Amino acid sequence: MPKKIVIANRFSLLYSLAGMLVFGALMGMINSSQQIFVEIYGLGPRFPIAFAGMAGTMAFASFLNSRIVSYFGMRRIAHFALFIFSASSALLLVLSLFGQVAFPVFFVLLTTSMFMFSASSANMNALAMQPLGAVAGTAASIFGFLQTMGGTLIGLMIGRMFNGSITPIAAGFAIVGVVALLAVLWAENGRLFGIGEEETPVSAKG
Repeated sequence: MPKKIVIANRFSLLYSLAGMLVFGALMGMINSSQQIFVEIYGLGPRFPIAFAGMAGTMAFASFLNSRIVSYFGMRRIAHFALFIFSASSALLLVLSLFGQVAFPVFFVLLTTSMFMFSASSANMNALAMQPLGAVAGTAASIFGFLQTMGGTLIGLMIGRMFNGSITPIAAGFAIVGVVALLAVLWAENGRLFGIGEEETPVSAKG
């Protein structure tokens, strides 16, 4: 019965799907990062520094989210971050179609995407769990399995598409971002950046 309740909840399932998709982008980045940073941009021994810098921005995004979520609400942050993730990935894809993208431009756009991934994923996972408090343990297990397995497979596909350019990872990020945004739009019945009945951000309090 708890499993049926979890699977039958459209809102939770769609938010979990969105989380799975952006987690797949993270796995794709990890799979492709050394090839891109070393083979394409020739960073060599500086690769760990660049990777650590990007990871540091993700950690900062998580910290920042913990400080501002009470002011803006999970929905607004998750939707805004997912939108910027998709937009920055799409911009990187368009630029890559015109030739080699300069490393500073690539790094800024990729880091922006990873920053927004970190800002969106925690909130989307929390939103997925909200309607399922009575079966939280079962829901966490099911969603954790789906996101780990699905995200790993998506990341594997993105990594295997590497062709000596950044176009495959940019395309992978853009596709999962748009599909995740559509899933969230469906979950919210076509309305983004709203506040749920269960949320009362500080900014909305009198």
